[in-house]
Amino acid sequence: MDFPVIPVLLLNGGGLRTLKRCREQYPAGATHLGRLARPRCIGQLRETLDAGFPVGIDNDAFCRWDLKAFAQQVCHIERALFGRVLSVWERVSPLVTVPDESWALLGRTAPEPLAAWHPNLLWMTAPDVPFDARATLQSFLDWSPLLAHLPMAYCVQDGARRAGIPWDWPNLTCLFMAGSTEYKLGPEMAAICREGKERGLLIHGGRVNSRRRIRYMLSLGVVDSIDGTGFDLYRDTHLEWGLREVSATNYQLSML
Repeated sequence: MDFPVIPVLLLNGGGLRTLKRCREQYPAGATHLGRLARPRCIGQLRETLDAGFPVGIDNDAFCRWDLKAFAQQVCHIERALFGRVLSVWERVSPLVTVPDESWALLGRTAPEPLAAWHPNLLWMTAPDVPFDARATLQSFLDWSPLLAHLPMAYCVQDGARRAGIPWDWPNLTCLFMAGSTEYKLGPEMAAICREGKERGLLIHGGRVNSRRRIRYMLSLGVVDSIDGTGFDLYRDTHLEWGLREVSATNYQLSML
């Protein structure tokens, strides 16, 4: 199956003020710049979404997994999307239906349906275990019911084909290309991502810091967005050429 050419996004970890400056400063910023939020930099989320920036939200497991920080991030997202922190029932409600008469029996009224996700919110990664597909699948199964109200990204780790992908989970929105460098650039990852695209999922490439890596990602023909720490650390020298690279329409399937 051939997929249409799409504008690939470079998600950057800068704050709203920085992103606005870069969008104005760099020619490709208006169409190819987005934000990668994390537990350590989740501020002004609603304002960033309303300003027109596509936003992906990472869980920081690769760098510094912190359960408390992740739980706080979920609450921050809920405030940005719904105006308040939700109850546990509201979080799991997309998965089940309770009849009105059952609510009446409990002396309660059914909660109102949640508002739709903000159109600029791309996904949020479910907690994962770097380089371990089996442990990542277990983590996804543990967490996913409590994140059923958010657009979820599943982190594809080494051995994902054997462990399995939860393709049919209701709010699965994206595949996040994680794992070791060797696995990420290998044929199994490419095949999984192609299947994900055929199923209508977004595809995100993590840890993409060089021209060669960007060109490989674009050559797959299915990647919607990338991120790279280098574009955060060296934004003033790297982000312009990174945006220029992702704005290319395509590359040959063999890397240059």
